[in-house]
Amino acid sequence: MMIRAVALFCFFVVNASVNSLTHAAAFIDPIRFSITTQTTEVVVNEEFEIEIKADLIDIPINTVYVFKSARAFRLKLILPQGFQQTGGSFHDFVGLELTASKPTAVFHLKGKFVSAERAGVFQLLRSHENANNSSDFVEVGRLPFGMAETASESPSNARIALVGTISYVPYLTMASLRQLPDTATTVFITDQGRAGTFKLNPSSTRADDGALTIVSSGKRFERVFEGPVNVEWFGVKGDGTTDNTATIQAILNRTDIPNIFFPKPAVSYRLKEMFMRSNKNIVFADGTIVEGLGTLGLEERMVLMNGIQNVTIKGNNVVFKDQKANYTSGQQRHIFTMLGVTNVTIEGIAANNSGGDGYYIGSSVWQKFSQNVKLINISADNNRRQGLSIVSGKNIEIISPVLTNTNGVAPSAGIDIEPDNADEFLEGIRITNPITKNNVGGGIVILIDDFKGTNRVVDITVTNHHDDGSFYGTYISKATGAIAGSIVFQNPLWKNNKSNGLCVSNYSVNACTIQVNDATVIDCNVNGMAHAVFGSAFLVYREANAIGDANIGNVHIVRPKVEDTRSTKKIFSAFAFDDVSRKGSIKNCSLIDPVVINGLNPVNYVHFAVLEDLALSDKNEKLTFDIAQGNRTLTYGFYKRVFHNATSTGIRTISLNSLPANYPEITFEVRNAQILRLIPTVNDNIVPVAPTKGKYIQSATVGSKITLRKTSTNTWQVKDMIGTWTVQP
Repeated sequence: MMIRAVALFCFFVVNASVNSLTHAAAFIDPIRFSITTQTTEVVVNEEFEIEIKADLIDIPINTVYVFKSARAFRLKLILPQGFQQTGGSFHDFVGLELTASKPTAVFHLKGKFVSAERAGVFQLLRSHENANNSSDFVEVGRLPFGMAETASESPSNARIALVGTISYVPYLTMASLRQLPDTATTVFITDQGRAGTFKLNPSSTRADDGALTIVSSGKRFERVFEGPVNVEWFGVKGDGTTDNTATIQAILNRTDIPNIFFPKPAVSYRLKEMFMRSNKNIVFADGTIVEGLGTLGLEERMVLMNGIQNVTIKGNNVVFKDQKANYTSGQQRHIFTMLGVTNVTIEGIAANNSGGDGYYIGSSVWQKFSQNVKLINISADNNRRQGLSIVSGKNIEIISPVLTNTNGVAPSAGIDIEPDNADEFLEGIRITNPITKNNVGGGIVILIDDFKGTNRVVDITVTNHHDDGSFYGTYISKATGAIAGSIVFQNPLWKNNKSNGLCVSNYSVNACTIQVNDATVIDCNVNGMAHAVFGSAFLVYREANAIGDANIGNVHIVRPKVEDTRSTKKIFSAFAFDDVSRKGSIKNCSLIDPVVINGLNPVNYVHFAVLEDLALSDKNEKLTFDIAQGNRTLTYGFYKRVFHNATSTGIRTISLNSLPANYPEITFEVRNAQILRLIPTVNDNIVPVAPTKGKYIQSATVGSKITLRKTSTNTWQVKDMIGTWTVQP
């Protein structure tokens, strides 16, 4: 009698219990078992061999739950009547744990039929790693045989009935499911990258997309999953070569897919551009790289959000990058562009190597501002124009960004805050803990001239800005008319800047207040400008050919620190206020209580020229100067709040040079019983004590003190006087 055998491949469903392998639909066994034989026909007492194989399968982590204990097993085999085992490696309770490094186990069973049987089946059972005779086992494979010329089942549709049901769960490819009608109501698709469980949905009308729905003979099987859609299900490839533009865009265009997941690619996801849609939540696996093709047109962007709302893009150590070297012209090929958007959050994403900006926040034709935008722990490196541009926004929150190495076209800033038109907005701009470094332009640049003469109210606050090595730490320029609002910097640290730590240029006294609190500038003027204005740590000025309001100013520097720690000192002045154009005055400025001025030539701490309404305080006496053994001449670049003669050993003179009207007031103190003499120019007088032009005044009485203010071209006015001061005879 001949006996015919048929192989069977199947899997089963397990629950969370380690001690029992009962059936539940939520957890899929990660091991696929098979029981096969190469023998097709045997006779009684003819020995043959059966192979039992266990394979660890790749089940997507966001498809099903798999417990570690499910990767370990013990097996039993129910032998048919009349079969006798004669050898092999298989025995009841054989088992082990499969791992990524050891994903397969193979056992062999040798034996023979000692009597003729009409039909029967070898039943392969599995249980957990500690199973014994009292444990529950479930069937995971069978090898039927019989005298029939054809078997009742064939390998193409081999399956196993689940306990308590009449459904079947076969392993199939998508192609085989589409081609071979099956009675199963649940299948497990094995296609690489698209594996998962699909269940029959009789009421579905969805099209076959090869990802979430498969149509087989008019029946629709839909993927069983929770959480986001995995882009690999749609055929998105992370091989560093495939252009995924069309596939990713098709996913984004579907309104029925709000949540999207990008697993970490083997190399990178390549694409040209993406048009983001509303109501999307996108998550990238840690370390994901998304790489542009470097083929964007002059006005094309890698990721464009135009007039959309409710978008979240998150990851950790995720990098978007384009091919900057391909873009030798233009400046609009940004990585992330937000135009008139509402409720957008981007977190943990780098935007590098663009032909424009890493991030751009601005207006659209429908909405003249973006609002409620959060950028959290983002970064931008080696972009052509800016790391981040804020052009028009309300309630924009930037938290802990890192913006570095911007170079290509101006302004080449880490962050550029700059409206393009008068109808845009800069309201509720909050930047916290930004780090900028080695930008060809400023670490932060603010240009608001488009708002002059409008009803716009600027509201910008930057907290804990750290810049290292950009041309300027912060550059604020060109407000040539009246603008309402405020720009506030809290606790910035600007160091190793090629030029100034802070530069405010051509900024109208009628523009919004600039308040700089507790700023520190260290080792700036790396370029070594030996100039009292351009070699300063803090600079407020107007260049020679600038146009704008008659007067500049409204800059307030409170509790600043300046240090030059280099062996060769390069900071020429700690503070410089100068209208180089001489078109007007610098008005309504403050220099309040400098805290540290270290490593500078004390003669050059402050450069003042044409100042009016200066609020000056020096409670830490950083602007106090002992003339010691030398006579002094006051100039624009040699201002001190207080001069005294505490260590002088003889008569000392201070020449009151031809300083302009409204020069800040100066106090002179006698701290040593030596003559301290104040000498005006031949055309100047000191009123009321020395009304005659050219007459000096002097005192040698310890405790004597006089405060002078230049009130007109030829007049020094006594603001306060203590002690005895005599006039030249």
